[in-house]
This record gives sequence, C-alpha cells and structure tokens, in this order.
Amino acid sequence: MKVNTLIVIMALLSLIWGAGFILIPTFFWSLYGLALDAGGEYMSRQLGVVFFMLGLILWLARKEQSPVALRAMTIGLFYGNVLGFVVALIGQFGAEISMLGWVGIVSYFLLALGFGYYLVRPVDSHI
Repeated sequence: MKVNTLIVIMALLSLIWGAGFILIPTFFWSLYGLALDAGGEYMSRQLGVVFFMLGLILWLARKEQSPVALRAMTIGLFYGNVLGFVVALIGQFGAEISMLGWVGIVSYFLLALGFGYYLVRPVDSHI
C-alpha cells in the first residue's frame, strides 16, 4: 500500500467523524455511552471542525507526490495518531466509555503503525 492510500483512509475517517461531531453531536457521543449538555455539544462541534478540516486537507493532498511534503504529512500523522491512541486509551479506562471506544483506540493504533512504517522506509518508497 502506498502512503497516499493511507492518507485517503485517514481523510475519509476524519471527514466522517468531523461531520458527525458537527451535525449530530448528541447522537454520535451517545454511541460512546456519553451524554452532552449544551457546552458539550458546542465543544463537540469545535472538535468536529478540526476533524473535518484535517480530512479536507488530507483529501486535497491525497495525490501529492513530493517526498518532502509526504514526509512532513507522515511525521505529523504518525505523532498525531500516537497521541490520539494514548488519549483514547486513557479515556477508555477513565471515562466509562462504551465498547465503541475501542474502535477509536484500534483506529489510532493502526494508523500510527501505518504512518510509522513509512517513516522508517526510504523516502523514494513513499511514492
């Protein structure tokens, strides 16, 4: 699999989650066993904007072939997914989140693993 394919996967996940957090925050968070008040809905929509923005940027950059640009995206996405994995794991054990929380944990882990793989490969093999 090329790194661009992994970027497309991350873009689609970010766009879907972003749209859900913006448009139907109460429903989305109820899947995780969490209830939102008005402040929680507002913060969910703010989080959704960030996810949607990331997804849109990645979607627009999905055909990028520059080794420098791909390396920069790969580094950012690797560290972002590692951090997401750690935060999601802590949240899963500390916030009484439903079993659906494990989907996020596994997603972050697999994406971090995938982007990490491309960090150890030679630059030419990103394309």
